[in-house]
Amino acid sequence: MAGADQCCVADGGGALETADLTGTSRRRTFPYKCYLIREAFLPVVLRPGMKVGNVSAEDDMIYLENCFVSTANANAAKSMDDPRCIILGRTGSGKSALIWEIENSQQNVIKIDPEALSLNFISNSDIIPFFENLNIKLDVFYQLLWRHVLVVEVIKAKKQFYDEKTSKSWIDGLLERFKSNPKKKQALEYLFEFGDSFWSDTETRVREVVQGIEKKLQDESGIDVKAYLASIKGKSAAETAERISVTTEVIHKAQKVVDQVQIQRLNDVIELLATDIFADDQQRYYIVIDDLDKDWSHDQIRFKLIRALIETIKKFRRLRNVKIIISLRADLLQTVLKYTASSGFQIEKYEDLFLRLRWSRDDLLSLLTKRLNFSFKDQYTGKEIEIYDVFSRKVGDDDALSYILERTLDRPRDLIAFVNQCLEQAPGQTQITSRVIRDAETTYSSKRLTYLADEWREVYGALEPAIGFLKNLDARFMVTDLNNSIIDDFCIGLLSYGEDTETLAFSRECNALAGGHATSSWVRDGFLQTMYVIGAIGVKIAKNSRFEWSYKNEPTLDINRVDHESKFAIHPMLFKALNVYADPKRIES
Repeated sequence: MAGADQCCVADGGGALETADLTGTSRRRTFPYKCYLIREAFLPVVLRPGMKVGNVSAEDDMIYLENCFVSTANANAAKSMDDPRCIILGRTGSGKSALIWEIENSQQNVIKIDPEALSLNFISNSDIIPFFENLNIKLDVFYQLLWRHVLVVEVIKAKKQFYDEKTSKSWIDGLLERFKSNPKKKQALEYLFEFGDSFWSDTETRVREVVQGIEKKLQDESGIDVKAYLASIKGKSAAETAERISVTTEVIHKAQKVVDQVQIQRLNDVIELLATDIFADDQQRYYIVIDDLDKDWSHDQIRFKLIRALIETIKKFRRLRNVKIIISLRADLLQTVLKYTASSGFQIEKYEDLFLRLRWSRDDLLSLLTKRLNFSFKDQYTGKEIEIYDVFSRKVGDDDALSYILERTLDRPRDLIAFVNQCLEQAPGQTQITSRVIRDAETTYSSKRLTYLADEWREVYGALEPAIGFLKNLDARFMVTDLNNSIIDDFCIGLLSYGEDTETLAFSRECNALAGGHATSSWVRDGFLQTMYVIGAIGVKIAKNSRFEWSYKNEPTLDINRVDHESKFAIHPMLFKALNVYADPKRIES
């Protein structure tokens, strides 16, 4: 252990000669021989600029390569027998790190970059958004796109196509093989209906499929979309209204095109792959897709594409030795559900596919230990650094690491951010003391409030004022503490906020309350549900139950379970930012 004050040398008998670091010798007698030699270990030195990683996986690569912590999550994702393949977690929970580990530990891994798919080609095109705006249900076409992309990617990985010649030879062989089996022959033909350029890059094939869909829609509906849009550009509302009858007919014809898509033939393609192409269980293939949270397509279309991808993944489970693994932010999934609810998408059917990332305290401590050792490796080559070689053992009456972990959402990003803040405030010191930890917490807590609001901005709007309102409550409070007067104060403060109030979370609810179209209890319930989902508060439903938190229990709050005995608690991560002071252990009791 760093800071040890003695080194020991066994003397060959039943005694041990010890020397402290001042050189004073002492002889101790033992009833047995001692062979343990413990070398003196000088204290660590916390140098300026030292850190234990970066908060984003993209900037954290050197730590990922040297400090990855293998957990049950990684084993589940890699197992072909485990259906969980949609890695679901909050920002900073390790989704990208897990994708990286799969890429680097498994063979036959194909990574698809959403940006490289040229999916922006869809939203930048005039045609698909045109039919979307006419409320044509194009879901089946999005499924067709994903199935084509994924099928071609796994076939390319298995057959190693290098050019048009090798691809065409294989296709011709399959068609010849299945000429006496009409069902399989039709499945192949349907797969290639929108293109068979297997040797091309993914972006080219996406464009090929999309252009095929667009052509079919325009041909069948009898409209040249670009010409139509040009004809109404600059027209008055009255002139545009005259074209409604034309638009209505277009809708009818376009929807007919969609209705003619045969889902069963798409299923036949998957069945063909399972029985005739990927029947060998000895070879495993992975397709991984990360960065679905990036702005790679128009939101309305992006959400429908993500939903179609989830539906497609479920169908691909038919292939026992092919696993499609995607990562999704928990808030992005909620947004997808929110904006595609009318399309009949039932999330319950897909629950078995979700791998919800949750970190145990032991896993997080293991991660920190590895990263500390990596950061100090040039100072103490060959010697293991322990956490308490760097941190004091206590913060007040609390264990120092428990104190830090209680102020995280049990995810790597928060832990890394807190420890980095401690290191930043202790240059030249030999230990992160309790004083340093408390001082670092002030900055850390303020930043976490801001980042928490940013994390959920796409779902709820600007959340800073709503989270900040928690400072008006005790660290532990009850529903009755949010009475009508308190809710009125909340809404008055929100609607008089400096920035554009329309962008603020709860502005719609507060405007409804101010206009007499809503009740205080309705606003209160929405506030509690949102604060719970983002992790700002936890809930203790019944007197004898435990506190629940969205990041480790149910991700949403059923407000109907809450009654007058239910208790809420502000998360300790926000204590300093909100000027709330309480013992987290007493809050949880």
